Amino acid sequence: MRRTKKTIVGAALLPTLTLTLGVVGAGLATTLVTAAPAAATDRTWGAPAALTGERNTSAGVVVTTDGTAVTVWTSGTYGDGQELWGATRAAGATAWSAPVRIAAGQSRVQGVHLVSGDDGSATLAWDRYDTENLAAHQTSTLRPGATAWTAPARITSAPSAYELTLVSGPGGRLTAVWLGDPTPGENDADQGLYAADLASPDGTWSEAVMIGAGYAYAFKATADADGMVTVAWQPGVVGTDSLNVSTRAAGSDQWSAPKVGAVGTGYVGELDLRTAANGATLLSWTQDGDRAFLLRPAGSTTWGPREYLPADQDRTGTAVPQLEADGRVTAVWSGYRKLRTATRAVDGTWSQPRSLTESTSVSRIWAPAAGRDGSLAVLWTTLEDELWAVTRSDGAWGRPTPLGQVAPYTRPGSVAAGADGRAVAAWDKRLGTTSDHHEINQVWSAATGAAKQPAKRRDHVGNDGFPDLYARRTDGTLAVYRGNAVGTVSAKVEAGFWGTTSTLVPFGDLNGDGVNDTIVTDYGGAMYRYTPDRGQPVTSQTPSTKIGTGWSAFDGLTYSGDFTADGLPDLVARQISTGDLYLYAGTKSGGFLRTGKIGTSWKSLTIVGAGDLNGDKHADLVARTATGDLYRYYGTGRSTIGSGTKIGSGWGGMVDFVGIGDLTGDGKDDILGRTTAGDLYRYAGNGTGGIGSGVKIGSGWKSFTSIR
Repeated sequence: MRRTKKTIVGAALLPTLTLTLGVVGAGLATTLVTAAPAAATDRTWGAPAALTGERNTSAGVVVTTDGTAVTVWTSGTYGDGQELWGATRAAGATAWSAPVRIAAGQSRVQGVHLVSGDDGSATLAWDRYDTENLAAHQTSTLRPGATAWTAPARITSAPSAYELTLVSGPGGRLTAVWLGDPTPGENDADQGLYAADLASPDGTWSEAVMIGAGYAYAFKATADADGMVTVAWQPGVVGTDSLNVSTRAAGSDQWSAPKVGAVGTGYVGELDLRTAANGATLLSWTQDGDRAFLLRPAGSTTWGPREYLPADQDRTGTAVPQLEADGRVTAVWSGYRKLRTATRAVDGTWSQPRSLTESTSVSRIWAPAAGRDGSLAVLWTTLEDELWAVTRSDGAWGRPTPLGQVAPYTRPGSVAAGADGRAVAAWDKRLGTTSDHHEINQVWSAATGAAKQPAKRRDHVGNDGFPDLYARRTDGTLAVYRGNAVGTVSAKVEAGFWGTTSTLVPFGDLNGDGVNDTIVTDYGGAMYRYTPDRGQPVTSQTPSTKIGTGWSAFDGLTYSGDFTADGLPDLVARQISTGDLYLYAGTKSGGFLRTGKIGTSWKSLTIVGAGDLNGDKHADLVARTATGDLYRYYGTGRSTIGSGTKIGSGWGGMVDFVGIGDLTGDGKDDILGRTTAGDLYRYAGNGTGGIGSGVKIGSGWKSFTSIR
């Protein structure tokens, strides 16, 4: 790459730029408009991290009664031998245990199912194949406090089973349900749904009992706290208009006769069955593009009338409704580029549907996870295979949080919540494919309950920790170019049209909600704070708050960081008529308060917020003179700046330059410059106040009116 011939010189004062300190209130007044800070109700998601190496596939995650998170995964490639592994994370811990092998010597593993019991255990069921033939259905249990799983136990009464599922009842009693044919090829009359039980981890599985004869297209099972087990299925073929339900009372080995319930005409699919902590049970399914459900109160064997999700003209897809611990039903569904939700109270009334996101596509919504404290965790993937999460706590929804990429075209991952509402999620991230087209995945995980992570400086899109660059076109549209791991800006995100007379300043987290803001001034001098969902680009439709007026008298609006050492981002502005430089301190209410004049005779200078150039945790400024010399001004942390030190010359050929933040990932803030020819150069900060030689990282930037 070509390097520019810029020189870095030693310390030299710029005598024409005098500093006037401590002059409070000088110049034009700017109105301070305060706004209430965002409610801190979100259970913060910690940074996602890889849990495994390559060629591993997530099989699920649960949280036991003592708050221990348990996750399992399949290791190896289909056909080349696979193993089952697991890991745990104690309640309140921030790291997973070392992985533990659960089962080895599996030619192929399918149908993995993980459940937790009220005794604090976690049990895994799976289908073991030898070459292409089913060898056995097996289970293994992780007992409370144990680090090793029990030896795999074979469900001997299920020699020929399909879609085996597992439910856990009181005392850790397990019930396996499957579709099977004990005598395949001999007598089709014995095909049907079967169940067997394991009373304790040290026991043996009981003989199979038929629940219902005939083929079952799809089935689900659940158990309540009293020990009653319920199984629901679709008899016959795909798209039947009826459902079967059978129950087995606690302490009994007899299943009730299947009840065929007509659910109306139209396609029936996506069956779901779940029981809440209070004992109520919810049976739901899709029908004619909508979601229908039946509710059975705790302690009852009678289902209520058929109901549907509330009407919503924005609905473009359906999702599984979540039955909460107190009997409420919360549904989350996709709208046009948004996530929507409503809650059904115990008395049957629905809340008004509302949006949880804006400008975020929704592809697949995971089954939500409810905590007994009333919290709810919802995860979904976008059309771009990005994973997002949002949680409800103390009755209020928090801000959506991006959690990175997921493997495309795969089943959703899983999320589980403990009694205290803390949630943990596990999913697959695609790394590539083998030469014979098998997926190479890696298991990733994230959890709530972590300390709130502030947004990295200038990270406005993707929540990936890399700084981003704003670029304006002549028509006023904004493009955001994302920083990346190789020290450049590449992937472009369109941020829509803005008035050509507006000024946009990429800013820090002014209102303390964990999201970087954008400060916008319009032609009339009004100032607004725009706060998008974390990781999403700012657009003119992003929620905004007016925080000031009278700003048409200022230019050179600059964000560099914290000049006052109070932990809040601050704004530097130049008075057009005098060239005086003023500092406006960020406030906890999300606005600005002018602290005073910090410089005079800045009228002919180009001002850039450089970040922290010398590593003292205080924001610094860089200014270019009309002759192309570059000067550095250290922030003192006391609402002032020091004298100028020349750090370069020959910058007259730059149309504009930007204090981009740490683009190279070395912990030091860098600078970008755009030449008149449209080339983009990166100047790496050295951490001691200087910058290195220019490295060309792009071309074709001439068409933009400005970059920031």
